[in-house]
Amino acid sequence: MNEIGLWHAVKDQLPTRLLETALKYEEHLETWLYEDPTLIAPSLLRVKRQVNLSGKKMDLLAIEEPGVWVVCEIKKTPVSRDALSQAIDYMTRIDMLNVDELEKIVLTENSNFQPGAKELITKALDRERQGEPRNIRGVLAGIGVGEDLRHMVTYLNEKYSFPVTVCTFSAMEAPGDENGIILLRDVSEDTSENLDQEQNSISYNDKLNAVKLNFRNAEQIKIFDSLVAEFKAQPNFYVRPWTKSIMISPSQHHGRYLAFFTALPSGDVRVSFGRDALYEFFPDAVATGLEPNDEDITFSTAEKALAWAKRISATVAGIQPVTKAAQSTWNEKDWYFVYGTRSDNREWEDALKYGFVSAGGGDWYSRTVKDLPVGARLFVYIPQTGYIGVGITTGKAAKFEESDFLRGKELKGRYTHENGEPEYMVPINWLKTVPIEEAIYGNGLFASQLSTCKLRHEPTLKRLCSEFGVEFIASTED
Repeated sequence: MNEIGLWHAVKDQLPTRLLETALKYEEHLETWLYEDPTLIAPSLLRVKRQVNLSGKKMDLLAIEEPGVWVVCEIKKTPVSRDALSQAIDYMTRIDMLNVDELEKIVLTENSNFQPGAKELITKALDRERQGEPRNIRGVLAGIGVGEDLRHMVTYLNEKYSFPVTVCTFSAMEAPGDENGIILLRDVSEDTSENLDQEQNSISYNDKLNAVKLNFRNAEQIKIFDSLVAEFKAQPNFYVRPWTKSIMISPSQHHGRYLAFFTALPSGDVRVSFGRDALYEFFPDAVATGLEPNDEDITFSTAEKALAWAKRISATVAGIQPVTKAAQSTWNEKDWYFVYGTRSDNREWEDALKYGFVSAGGGDWYSRTVKDLPVGARLFVYIPQTGYIGVGITTGKAAKFEESDFLRGKELKGRYTHENGEPEYMVPINWLKTVPIEEAIYGNGLFASQLSTCKLRHEPTLKRLCSEFGVEFIASTED
Protein backbone atom coordinates (compact mmCIF):
# COMPACT_ATOMS: atom_id res chain seq x y z
CA MET A 1 0.00 0.00 0.00
CA ASN A 2 1.20 3.53 -0.74
CA GLU A 3 1.75 5.81 2.25
CA ILE A 4 -1.56 7.17 3.49
CA GLY A 5 -2.25 10.67 4.80
CA LEU A 6 -5.64 11.25 6.41
CA TRP A 7 -7.10 14.44 7.87
CA HIS A 8 -10.22 15.03 9.97
CA ALA A 9 -11.94 18.14 8.59
CA VAL A 10 -14.70 20.04 10.42
CA LYS A 11 -16.50 23.10 9.08
CA ASP A 12 -14.89 26.40 10.16
CA GLN A 13 -11.94 24.54 11.72
CA LEU A 14 -8.47 23.65 10.47
CA PRO A 15 -8.13 20.00 9.38
CA THR A 16 -6.34 17.77 11.86
CA ARG A 17 -4.07 15.05 10.55
CA LEU A 18 -4.85 11.60 11.91
CA LEU A 19 -1.83 9.62 13.04
CA GLU A 20 -1.12 6.00 12.26
CA THR A 21 -1.42 3.69 15.23
CA ALA A 22 -0.70 0.08 16.11
CA LEU A 23 -3.12 -2.67 17.03
CA LYS A 24 -2.48 -3.91 20.55
CA TYR A 25 -3.77 -7.42 19.96
CA GLU A 26 -3.85 -9.56 16.82
CA GLU A 27 -7.18 -11.07 17.86
CA HIS A 28 -8.85 -7.65 17.52
CA LEU A 29 -8.19 -7.62 13.77
CA GLU A 30 -9.08 -11.31 13.54
CA THR A 31 -12.41 -10.67 15.30
CA TRP A 32 -13.27 -7.74 13.02
CA LEU A 33 -12.48 -9.78 9.91
CA TYR A 34 -14.44 -12.75 11.25
CA GLU A 35 -17.48 -10.60 12.02
CA ASP A 36 -17.26 -8.85 8.65
CA PRO A 37 -15.04 -10.72 6.14
CA THR A 38 -16.04 -8.23 3.42
CA LEU A 39 -13.31 -6.06 4.98
CA ILE A 40 -10.93 -8.45 3.16
CA ALA A 41 -12.97 -8.89 -0.01
CA PRO A 42 -16.62 -8.11 -0.80
CA SER A 43 -17.25 -11.71 -1.90
CA LEU A 44 -16.29 -13.49 1.33
CA LEU A 45 -18.58 -15.32 3.74
CA ARG A 46 -17.12 -16.56 7.01
CA VAL A 47 -16.98 -20.25 7.82
CA LYS A 48 -14.93 -20.65 11.01
CA ARG A 49 -12.13 -19.04 13.01
CA GLN A 50 -9.19 -20.73 14.78
CA VAL A 51 -9.63 -23.90 12.72
CA ASN A 52 -7.76 -26.87 14.21
CA LEU A 53 -5.72 -28.61 11.49
CA SER A 54 -3.67 -31.46 13.00
CA GLY A 55 -2.80 -29.37 16.03
CA LYS A 56 -2.18 -26.12 14.16
CA LYS A 57 -4.69 -23.27 14.39
CA MET A 58 -5.65 -21.44 11.18
CA ASP A 59 -6.86 -17.88 11.84
CA LEU A 60 -9.91 -17.80 9.58
CA LEU A 61 -11.56 -19.95 6.94
CA ALA A 62 -14.05 -18.31 4.56
CA ILE A 63 -15.86 -19.28 1.37
CA GLU A 64 -16.93 -17.42 -1.75
CA GLU A 65 -18.88 -18.18 -4.90
CA PRO A 66 -18.86 -20.51 -6.70
CA GLY A 67 -17.53 -22.59 -3.79
CA VAL A 68 -13.91 -21.50 -3.31
CA TRP A 69 -12.42 -22.05 0.17
CA VAL A 70 -10.42 -19.03 1.36
CA VAL A 71 -7.64 -19.50 3.92
CA CYS A 72 -6.98 -16.20 5.74
CA GLU A 73 -3.74 -15.65 7.67
CA ILE A 74 -4.05 -12.49 9.79
CA LYS A 75 -1.34 -10.35 11.40
CA LYS A 76 -1.57 -7.17 13.48
CA THR A 77 1.83 -6.16 12.10
CA PRO A 78 3.13 -5.87 8.51
CA VAL A 79 2.66 -9.22 6.76
CA SER A 80 5.97 -11.03 6.19
CA ARG A 81 7.22 -14.09 4.32
CA ASP A 82 6.51 -16.20 7.43
CA ALA A 83 2.80 -15.54 6.94
CA LEU A 84 3.07 -16.84 3.36
CA SER A 85 4.60 -20.11 4.50
CA GLN A 86 1.87 -20.47 7.15
CA ALA A 87 -0.88 -19.86 4.59
CA ILE A 88 0.60 -22.40 2.17
CA ASP A 89 0.80 -24.91 5.03
CA TYR A 90 -2.88 -24.39 5.89
CA MET A 91 -3.94 -24.50 2.22
CA THR A 92 -2.09 -27.82 1.90
CA ARG A 93 -3.72 -29.21 5.03
CA ILE A 94 -7.20 -28.20 3.81
CA ASP A 95 -6.49 -29.78 0.43
CA MET A 96 -5.38 -33.07 2.03
CA LEU A 97 -8.67 -33.54 3.92
CA ASN A 98 -11.21 -35.87 2.36
CA VAL A 99 -14.67 -34.41 1.86
CA ASP A 100 -16.12 -36.02 5.00
CA GLU A 101 -13.28 -34.64 7.14
CA LEU A 102 -13.77 -31.18 5.69
CA GLU A 103 -17.52 -31.35 6.27
CA LYS A 104 -16.95 -32.28 9.93
CA ILE A 105 -14.84 -29.13 10.35
CA VAL A 106 -17.04 -26.61 8.54
CA LEU A 107 -20.57 -27.79 9.37
CA THR A 108 -20.74 -27.72 13.16
CA GLU A 109 -23.88 -27.16 15.22
CA ASN A 110 -22.58 -23.99 16.88
CA SER A 111 -21.42 -22.32 13.65
CA ASN A 112 -22.35 -18.65 13.31
CA PHE A 113 -23.21 -18.65 9.61
CA GLN A 114 -23.91 -15.54 7.58
CA PRO A 115 -26.93 -15.59 5.25
CA GLY A 116 -26.15 -17.82 2.28
CA ALA A 117 -22.95 -19.29 3.75
CA LYS A 118 -24.33 -22.68 4.82
CA GLU A 119 -26.03 -23.16 1.45
CA LEU A 120 -22.80 -22.38 -0.40
CA ILE A 121 -20.79 -24.71 1.86
CA THR A 122 -23.25 -27.54 1.28
CA LYS A 123 -23.19 -26.93 -2.47
CA ALA A 124 -19.37 -26.99 -2.55
CA LEU A 125 -19.23 -30.27 -0.60
CA ASP A 126 -21.89 -31.88 -2.80
CA ARG A 127 -19.96 -30.95 -5.94
CA GLU A 128 -16.82 -32.52 -4.54
CA ARG A 129 -18.73 -35.74 -3.94
CA GLN A 130 -19.68 -35.66 -7.62
CA GLY A 131 -16.01 -35.62 -8.58
CA GLU A 132 -15.25 -31.90 -8.96
CA PRO A 133 -11.90 -30.59 -7.70
CA ARG A 134 -11.60 -28.57 -4.50
CA ASN A 135 -10.71 -24.91 -5.08
CA ILE A 136 -8.66 -23.12 -2.42
CA ARG A 137 -7.03 -19.71 -2.31
CA GLY A 138 -5.09 -17.85 0.36
CA VAL A 139 -5.24 -14.30 1.70
CA LEU A 140 -2.56 -12.66 3.84
CA ALA A 141 -4.06 -9.78 5.83
CA GLY A 142 -2.27 -7.35 8.12
CA ILE A 143 -1.36 -3.78 8.98
CA GLY A 144 1.06 -3.16 6.12
CA VAL A 145 3.21 -5.57 4.12
CA GLY A 146 6.91 -6.24 3.69
CA GLU A 147 8.33 -5.44 0.24
CA ASP A 148 10.00 -8.86 0.03
CA LEU A 149 6.62 -10.56 0.46
CA ARG A 150 5.05 -8.47 -2.31
CA HIS A 151 7.76 -9.69 -4.70
CA MET A 152 7.21 -13.31 -3.67
CA VAL A 153 3.43 -13.15 -4.09
CA THR A 154 3.72 -11.40 -7.45
CA TYR A 155 6.17 -14.07 -8.63
CA LEU A 156 3.92 -16.93 -7.53
CA ASN A 157 0.87 -15.28 -9.13
CA GLU A 158 2.43 -14.41 -12.46
CA LYS A 159 4.80 -17.34 -12.93
CA TYR A 160 2.74 -20.20 -11.52
CA SER A 161 -0.81 -18.79 -11.10
CA PHE A 162 -0.61 -19.68 -7.40
CA PRO A 163 -3.84 -18.40 -5.78
CA VAL A 164 -2.64 -16.16 -2.95
CA THR A 165 -3.20 -12.43 -2.44
CA VAL A 166 -2.23 -9.79 0.11
CA CYS A 167 -4.82 -7.59 1.84
CA THR A 168 -3.17 -4.63 3.57
CA PHE A 169 -4.68 -2.22 6.07
CA SER A 170 -3.55 1.03 7.62
CA ALA A 171 -4.72 1.82 11.14
CA MET A 172 -5.40 5.47 12.05
CA GLU A 173 -6.47 7.09 15.29
CA ALA A 174 -10.23 7.84 15.35
CA PRO A 175 -10.96 11.48 16.25
CA GLY A 176 -12.73 11.86 19.59
CA ASP A 177 -12.70 8.13 20.34
CA GLU A 178 -9.88 6.76 22.46
CA ASN A 179 -11.14 3.19 22.05
CA GLY A 180 -11.62 3.28 18.29
CA ILE A 181 -9.46 3.27 15.17
CA ILE A 182 -10.04 3.87 11.48
CA LEU A 183 -9.06 1.02 9.12
CA LEU A 184 -8.10 1.79 5.54
CA ARG A 185 -7.77 -1.00 2.99
CA ASP A 186 -6.03 -1.01 -0.36
CA VAL A 187 -8.88 -1.70 -2.81
CA SER A 188 -6.85 -1.34 -6.02
CA GLU A 189 -7.18 -5.06 -6.74
CA ASP A 190 -10.98 -4.67 -6.76
CA THR A 191 -10.81 -2.72 -10.03
CA SER A 192 -10.27 -3.89 -13.59
CA GLU A 193 -7.01 -3.93 -15.47
CA ASN A 194 -6.51 -3.16 -19.16
CA LEU A 195 -8.55 -5.98 -20.66
CA ASP A 196 -7.20 -5.79 -24.20
CA GLN A 197 -3.63 -5.84 -22.95
CA GLU A 198 -4.22 -8.60 -20.40
CA GLN A 199 -6.39 -10.91 -22.47
CA ASN A 200 -3.86 -10.86 -25.31
CA SER A 201 -0.78 -11.26 -23.12
CA ILE A 202 1.39 -14.37 -23.16
CA SER A 203 0.93 -15.03 -19.44
CA TYR A 204 -2.87 -14.75 -19.71
CA ASN A 205 -3.03 -17.14 -22.67
CA ASP A 206 -0.69 -19.55 -20.89
CA LYS A 207 -3.08 -19.61 -17.92
CA LEU A 208 -6.05 -20.12 -20.25
CA ASN A 209 -4.32 -23.02 -22.01
CA ALA A 210 -3.33 -24.55 -18.67
CA VAL A 211 -7.01 -24.68 -17.65
CA LYS A 212 -7.95 -26.10 -21.05
CA LEU A 213 -5.73 -29.14 -20.39
CA ASN A 214 -8.31 -30.24 -17.82
CA PHE A 215 -10.98 -30.46 -20.55
CA ARG A 216 -9.88 -33.82 -21.87
CA ASN A 217 -12.25 -35.27 -24.46
CA ALA A 218 -13.07 -33.71 -27.82
CA GLU A 219 -16.54 -32.50 -26.81
CA GLN A 220 -15.30 -30.93 -23.57
CA ILE A 221 -12.67 -29.02 -25.58
CA LYS A 222 -15.33 -27.81 -28.03
CA ILE A 223 -17.46 -26.64 -25.09
CA PHE A 224 -14.44 -24.85 -23.57
CA ASP A 225 -13.60 -23.04 -26.81
CA SER A 226 -17.18 -21.98 -27.51
CA LEU A 227 -17.82 -20.68 -23.97
CA VAL A 228 -14.54 -18.74 -23.83
CA ALA A 229 -15.20 -17.16 -27.25
CA GLU A 230 -18.77 -16.18 -26.36
CA PHE A 231 -17.90 -14.61 -23.01
CA LYS A 232 -14.82 -12.83 -24.41
CA ALA A 233 -17.07 -11.21 -26.99
CA GLN A 234 -19.23 -9.65 -24.25
CA PRO A 235 -17.44 -6.44 -23.13
CA ASN A 236 -19.20 -6.45 -19.75
CA PHE A 237 -17.62 -9.80 -18.86
CA TYR A 238 -14.07 -10.89 -18.11
CA VAL A 239 -12.91 -14.48 -18.70
CA ARG A 240 -10.73 -15.43 -15.74
CA PRO A 241 -8.67 -18.65 -15.68
CA TRP A 242 -9.03 -20.18 -12.23
CA THR A 243 -6.92 -23.28 -11.37
CA LYS A 244 -8.79 -26.04 -13.27
CA SER A 245 -11.87 -24.01 -14.19
CA ILE A 246 -12.96 -20.77 -15.85
CA MET A 247 -14.68 -18.02 -13.89
CA ILE A 248 -16.68 -15.31 -15.63
CA SER A 249 -16.35 -12.01 -13.76
CA PRO A 250 -17.73 -8.51 -14.31
CA SER A 251 -15.31 -6.42 -16.35
CA GLN A 252 -14.97 -3.86 -13.54
CA HIS A 253 -14.06 -6.41 -10.84
CA HIS A 254 -12.00 -9.42 -11.87
CA GLY A 255 -12.15 -11.01 -8.44
CA ARG A 256 -15.91 -11.49 -8.36
CA TYR A 257 -18.01 -14.36 -9.71
CA LEU A 258 -20.86 -14.16 -12.22
CA ALA A 259 -20.62 -17.55 -13.92
CA PHE A 260 -18.38 -20.59 -13.81
CA PHE A 261 -17.64 -23.71 -15.84
CA THR A 262 -15.51 -26.76 -15.15
CA ALA A 263 -14.85 -30.21 -16.65
CA LEU A 264 -16.32 -33.24 -14.88
CA PRO A 265 -14.72 -36.72 -14.72
CA SER A 266 -17.90 -38.05 -16.37
CA GLY A 267 -16.96 -36.26 -19.60
CA ASP A 268 -19.55 -33.49 -19.21
CA VAL A 269 -19.04 -29.83 -18.33
CA ARG A 270 -20.87 -28.23 -15.42
CA VAL A 271 -21.77 -24.56 -15.64
CA SER A 272 -23.26 -22.26 -13.02
CA PHE A 273 -24.51 -18.70 -12.90
CA GLY A 274 -25.14 -16.30 -10.00
CA ARG A 275 -28.30 -14.26 -10.53
CA ASP A 276 -27.77 -12.16 -7.38
CA ALA A 277 -24.19 -11.38 -8.40
CA LEU A 278 -25.44 -10.26 -11.81
CA TYR A 279 -27.84 -7.74 -10.28
CA GLU A 280 -25.11 -6.47 -7.95
CA PHE A 281 -23.00 -5.26 -10.87
CA PHE A 282 -25.73 -4.83 -13.47
CA PRO A 283 -28.91 -3.73 -11.64
CA ASP A 284 -30.65 -3.11 -14.99
CA ALA A 285 -29.84 -6.57 -16.35
CA VAL A 286 -32.65 -8.30 -18.23
CA ALA A 287 -32.73 -11.89 -16.95
CA THR A 288 -36.25 -12.76 -18.06
CA GLY A 289 -34.91 -14.84 -20.97
CA LEU A 290 -33.11 -17.27 -18.70
CA GLU A 291 -34.40 -20.78 -18.16
CA PRO A 292 -35.18 -22.15 -14.65
CA ASN A 293 -32.13 -24.44 -14.49
CA ASP A 294 -29.62 -21.98 -15.97
CA GLU A 295 -28.07 -21.31 -12.55
CA ASP A 296 -26.62 -24.83 -12.23
CA ILE A 297 -26.63 -27.25 -15.16
CA THR A 298 -24.48 -29.93 -16.83
CA PHE A 299 -23.82 -30.11 -20.60
CA SER A 300 -22.55 -32.89 -22.82
CA THR A 301 -22.64 -30.99 -26.14
CA ALA A 302 -21.10 -27.70 -27.27
CA GLU A 303 -24.34 -26.59 -28.94
CA LYS A 304 -26.36 -26.63 -25.72
CA ALA A 305 -23.52 -25.06 -23.72
CA LEU A 306 -23.18 -22.23 -26.23
CA ALA A 307 -26.93 -21.60 -26.12
CA TRP A 308 -26.60 -21.25 -22.34
CA ALA A 309 -23.70 -18.81 -22.68
CA LYS A 310 -25.64 -16.69 -25.16
CA ARG A 311 -28.56 -16.45 -22.72
CA ILE A 312 -26.17 -15.26 -20.00
CA SER A 313 -24.50 -12.73 -22.33
CA ALA A 314 -27.86 -11.39 -23.43
CA THR A 315 -28.73 -10.35 -19.88
CA VAL A 316 -26.19 -7.49 -20.00
CA ALA A 317 -26.21 -6.64 -23.70
CA GLY A 318 -25.95 -2.88 -24.13
CA ILE A 319 -25.97 -2.20 -20.36
CA GLN A 320 -23.51 0.12 -18.67
CA PRO A 321 -21.99 -1.56 -15.60
CA VAL A 322 -21.99 0.05 -12.17
CA THR A 323 -18.49 1.44 -11.66
CA LYS A 324 -16.88 1.84 -8.27
CA ALA A 325 -15.56 5.29 -9.14
CA ALA A 326 -18.95 6.73 -9.94
CA GLN A 327 -21.03 8.04 -7.05
CA SER A 328 -24.73 8.66 -7.44
CA THR A 329 -26.21 11.97 -6.45
CA TRP A 330 -28.43 11.91 -3.38
CA ASN A 331 -32.25 12.06 -3.55
CA GLU A 332 -32.29 14.21 -0.37
CA LYS A 333 -34.65 11.79 1.35
CA ASP A 334 -33.10 8.40 2.05
CA TRP A 335 -30.70 7.52 4.84
CA TYR A 336 -28.88 4.42 6.05
CA PHE A 337 -28.88 3.50 9.76
CA VAL A 338 -26.98 0.76 11.63
CA TYR A 339 -28.86 -0.77 14.56
CA GLY A 340 -26.25 -2.75 16.47
CA THR A 341 -27.54 -5.72 18.47
CA ARG A 342 -24.27 -7.44 19.40
CA SER A 343 -24.33 -6.20 23.01
CA ASP A 344 -27.07 -6.27 25.66
CA ASN A 345 -27.38 -2.48 25.41
CA ARG A 346 -30.02 -2.61 22.67
CA GLU A 347 -32.92 -4.87 21.77
CA TRP A 348 -34.53 -4.89 18.31
CA GLU A 349 -37.82 -5.93 19.95
CA ASP A 350 -37.87 -2.59 21.82
CA ALA A 351 -37.19 -0.60 18.67
CA LEU A 352 -39.93 -2.42 16.80
CA LYS A 353 -42.53 -2.13 19.56
CA TYR A 354 -42.02 1.51 20.53
CA GLY A 355 -40.83 3.00 17.24
CA PHE A 356 -37.21 4.14 17.51
CA VAL A 357 -33.62 3.48 16.49
CA SER A 358 -30.57 4.26 18.59
CA ALA A 359 -26.79 4.46 18.59
CA GLY A 360 -24.11 5.75 20.94
CA GLY A 361 -21.23 4.92 23.20
CA GLY A 362 -18.90 7.62 21.90
CA ASP A 363 -18.71 10.62 19.59
CA TRP A 364 -17.73 8.45 16.63
CA TYR A 365 -21.04 6.58 16.89
CA SER A 366 -23.39 9.39 17.90
CA ARG A 367 -22.06 12.34 15.89
CA THR A 368 -23.88 11.47 12.67
CA VAL A 369 -27.06 10.44 14.53
CA LYS A 370 -27.42 13.88 16.14
CA ASP A 371 -27.49 15.46 12.66
CA LEU A 372 -30.29 13.19 11.37
CA PRO A 373 -33.23 15.40 10.25
CA VAL A 374 -36.92 14.96 11.01
CA GLY A 375 -38.74 13.39 8.06
CA ALA A 376 -35.79 11.31 6.88
CA ARG A 377 -36.64 7.96 5.35
CA LEU A 378 -34.42 5.51 7.22
CA PHE A 379 -33.43 2.07 5.92
CA VAL A 380 -32.28 0.19 9.02
CA TYR A 381 -29.48 -2.39 8.84
CA ILE A 382 -28.42 -4.91 11.49
CA PRO A 383 -24.74 -5.89 11.01
CA GLN A 384 -24.17 -9.40 9.66
CA THR A 385 -27.94 -9.85 9.36
CA GLY A 386 -29.25 -7.43 6.75
CA TYR A 387 -31.82 -4.71 6.22
CA ILE A 388 -34.67 -5.18 8.65
CA GLY A 389 -37.00 -2.20 8.19
CA VAL A 390 -37.76 1.23 6.77
CA GLY A 391 -39.43 4.17 8.47
CA ILE A 392 -39.76 7.96 8.70
CA THR A 393 -38.07 9.84 11.56
CA THR A 394 -40.58 11.86 13.61
CA GLY A 395 -38.15 13.71 15.88
CA LYS A 396 -34.54 14.65 16.46
CA ALA A 397 -32.07 12.44 18.33
CA ALA A 398 -32.09 12.80 22.11
CA LYS A 399 -30.14 11.16 24.92
CA PHE A 400 -31.84 8.07 26.32
CA GLU A 401 -32.46 9.63 29.73
CA GLU A 402 -34.01 12.68 28.03
CA SER A 403 -36.23 10.79 25.56
CA ASP A 404 -39.75 11.79 26.55
CA PHE A 405 -41.42 9.37 24.15
CA LEU A 406 -39.83 6.41 25.99
CA ARG A 407 -40.69 7.51 29.53
CA GLY A 408 -42.55 4.78 31.42
CA LYS A 409 -41.95 2.15 28.75
CA GLU A 410 -40.86 -1.35 29.73
CA LEU A 411 -37.64 -1.85 27.76
CA LYS A 412 -35.56 -5.01 27.52
CA GLY A 413 -32.36 -3.17 26.58
CA ARG A 414 -30.29 -1.00 28.94
CA TYR A 415 -29.27 1.76 26.47
CA THR A 416 -26.31 2.76 28.61
CA HIS A 417 -22.57 2.33 28.18
CA GLU A 418 -19.83 1.42 30.65
CA ASN A 419 -17.67 4.33 29.45
CA GLY A 420 -20.39 6.80 30.49
CA GLU A 421 -21.08 7.96 26.93
CA PRO A 422 -24.79 8.42 26.17
CA GLU A 423 -27.07 6.46 23.85
CA TYR A 424 -29.06 8.62 21.41
CA MET A 425 -32.65 7.66 20.55
CA VAL A 426 -34.42 8.67 17.33
CA PRO A 427 -38.23 8.25 17.13
CA ILE A 428 -39.42 6.63 13.91
CA ASN A 429 -42.71 5.71 12.27
CA TRP A 430 -42.16 2.26 10.80
CA LEU A 431 -43.41 1.84 7.22
CA LYS A 432 -42.41 -1.80 6.88
CA THR A 433 -40.33 -4.29 8.86
CA VAL A 434 -39.50 -7.95 8.30
CA PRO A 435 -38.60 -10.76 10.73
CA ILE A 436 -34.88 -11.03 11.42
CA GLU A 437 -34.69 -14.39 9.65
CA GLU A 438 -36.05 -12.69 6.51
CA ALA A 439 -33.63 -9.74 6.60
CA ILE A 440 -32.62 -8.45 3.18
CA TYR A 441 -28.97 -9.36 2.72
CA GLY A 442 -26.47 -9.57 -0.12
CA ASN A 443 -22.88 -8.76 -1.00
CA GLY A 444 -24.01 -6.07 -3.43
CA LEU A 445 -25.98 -4.07 -0.87
CA PHE A 446 -24.56 -0.91 0.63
CA ALA A 447 -23.18 -1.12 4.16
CA SER A 448 -21.12 1.29 6.21
CA GLN A 449 -19.41 1.43 9.59
CA LEU A 450 -21.00 4.85 10.25
CA SER A 451 -24.09 4.83 12.47
CA THR A 452 -25.99 6.75 9.81
CA CYS A 453 -25.27 8.38 6.47
CA LYS A 454 -26.99 9.44 3.27
CA LEU A 455 -28.05 6.42 1.23
CA ARG A 456 -27.19 7.21 -2.38
CA HIS A 457 -26.32 3.72 -3.72
CA GLU A 458 -28.99 3.30 -6.38
CA PRO A 459 -28.80 -0.51 -6.80
CA THR A 460 -29.34 -0.88 -3.04
CA LEU A 461 -32.22 1.60 -3.02
CA LYS A 462 -33.95 -0.10 -5.95
CA ARG A 463 -33.82 -3.49 -4.28
CA LEU A 464 -34.85 -2.24 -0.83
CA CYS A 465 -37.77 -0.23 -2.19
CA SER A 466 -38.95 -3.29 -4.12
CA GLU A 467 -38.54 -5.66 -1.14
CA PHE A 468 -40.20 -3.30 1.37
CA GLY A 469 -42.89 -2.15 -1.05
CA VAL A 470 -42.11 1.57 -0.79
CA GLU A 471 -41.67 4.17 -3.52
CA PHE A 472 -38.29 4.44 -5.20
CA ILE A 473 -37.21 8.10 -5.21
CA ALA A 474 -34.76 8.88 -7.99
CA SER A 475 -31.62 10.89 -7.24
CA THR A 476 -31.62 14.61 -7.97
CA GLU A 477 -29.02 16.27 -10.16
CA ASP A 478 -26.41 18.47 -8.57
